[in-house]
Amino acid sequence: MQYFNHALPLAFLKADRNGKIVTYSTIARESFDLSGGHLKGIIDEESIEKLIQYSWEPGVNPVKLELNMKTREMPLCLFEVHIQWDSEDHANMLFLPKDSSNEGLMDKLMQLQQRLTSTDFELLEKKEELEQVLTRLNQLSGPFIPLSETLCLIPLFGDITADKINIISESCLKAVFAGEYDEILFDLTAVGEIEGKGIEKFTQLIKTLNFMTGSIIKLIGIKPNLAEVLNNYKLDEWVQIDQSLKQVLNTYFNRNELGAS
Repeated sequence: MQYFNHALPLAFLKADRNGKIVTYSTIARESFDLSGGHLKGIIDEESIEKLIQYSWEPGVNPVKLELNMKTREMPLCLFEVHIQWDSEDHANMLFLPKDSSNEGLMDKLMQLQQRLTSTDFELLEKKEELEQVLTRLNQLSGPFIPLSETLCLIPLFGDITADKINIISESCLKAVFAGEYDEILFDLTAVGEIEGKGIEKFTQLIKTLNFMTGSIIKLIGIKPNLAEVLNNYKLDEWVQIDQSLKQVLNTYFNRNELGAS
């Protein structure tokens, strides 16, 4: 037998057509008792028959078999054996311990699963935190500000989106329902981009507030692009557009002073 002096991670043997071992690697020598110099000394009898039946006719294509091997540590151990015949009519055989391979793979899979589970949980936590932050930002983008017992102001900041208007609507409707407001002002000076579904939600909010209070909803600080969009919703019977917050407040307080006198 010839020693195969190359570093290989698995046991390697080369045998002739008669089963005589002609070459072996370091791991093969450490794993099997090669003193007999023959495959019959290291392969179980039933596996020898399987080997002869399925792979002992030289061919071009490699063959993979599961064989019970006699190792130095165990009387029988299952191996996955890869066999390729070469031009010299020798079978080149590579032995992969099936059990240890599976255990290693299972360990790696379990570790990967644990990491994925941990990562999923962390991502879920981050997602929930982000949703809470976005909800809070949307709430702050349309605060409900009571200016008197009957007058309130809702300034909108940033883009008009469906999510934002839904959150603003919830707090706004609760506050109006709990109070006695007959004048509601929306300051739209700081509005940015306008989302289609967002403006639909906004017009629904206006109509709901009009129904609850019986009063015209006042819109101030409207930019030309927003005015053009709102015109498509025919809101004339529900809203009144004013130039500035100062103008509306002056009118409101002057009217109240006259009423008080």
